[in-house]
Amino acid sequence: MRRIIYILLTLLCIAGCQRRKEINDKTLAMIFRDAYITNAYLGVHYFNIDSIQIYEPILSKYGYTAEDLRYTIGNFSRRKSAQLGRVLKDAENQITEMATDYEKRVVVLDTIKNVAIRTFQRTIRRDSLIEIKKKADSSKLELVVEPLQPGTYSLRYKYTYNKNEETKKRKKRRDTADEISYRGAFYVETHSGSHRNNYSYNLRPEESIRRTIVTDTAAHRLVITFAKPADARHKMGKVDLTIRDLEILYTPTEELAVDSLFKKFVDIKIFDNAFFITPTDSLALPADTTRIL
Repeated sequence: MRRIIYILLTLLCIAGCQRRKEINDKTLAMIFRDAYITNAYLGVHYFNIDSIQIYEPILSKYGYTAEDLRYTIGNFSRRKSAQLGRVLKDAENQITEMATDYEKRVVVLDTIKNVAIRTFQRTIRRDSLIEIKKKADSSKLELVVEPLQPGTYSLRYKYTYNKNEETKKRKKRRDTADEISYRGAFYVETHSGSHRNNYSYNLRPEESIRRTIVTDTAAHRLVITFAKPADARHKMGKVDLTIRDLEILYTPTEELAVDSLFKKFVDIKIFDNAFFITPTDSLALPADTTRIL
């Protein structure tokens, strides 16, 4: 998405002094499509061409100027029913439809939605080392992530578990009645308090945990318990547990990512600062002039 953002900013930056016309949504999507494909082709072949030479003909092809594009984008915030995200989605669909065997050599398959998702994908928790060796460390046994957003949460970590000396002594005496087995677990709690995506496992001497959890608007928080008694009748005792390379990666849904990208660059500023030139005397502009701030 970063590439198409720069393209659109360049399109907006090609100043024109002609009378402004508003571009309809269908044509605007076609302009975005052509600009994206052209930029992708030039990027693959490493052509160094002035941006004005590239994008001005695209606008002229549809009978518009850069000033028309600036005026149209500026009016999106005034039109209640208009959504720039829909136009970008339309452009993406057109690119997909054009992806024949020949066109795949030209079109970089880095579509709007994929760029949007990568833009807002983030690591929300990372810990290289968590050691739980005494009762004072019991607060580290549980990790809570909240609030959750629609998308996927990829959880991964490695752990090393050593049974304490008391357990070993009991095992030697074959007094297994009082032995406590521990389990790790995690689940998603909804706003109503119910649990989803329940997953648990018996603690082993060493293991790697990887899990992907899909969430929606009903999800409230993710609860991770590194160790708890397998039998609810047993009380939590002392454990020797080490967690390494913990990482929780959040990836938003396609819809949320594209919407967030639009909101991030609202007020027309969806591409590059060079596209926006503040008039020296803004008060002297006509009343209907779109102000770029």
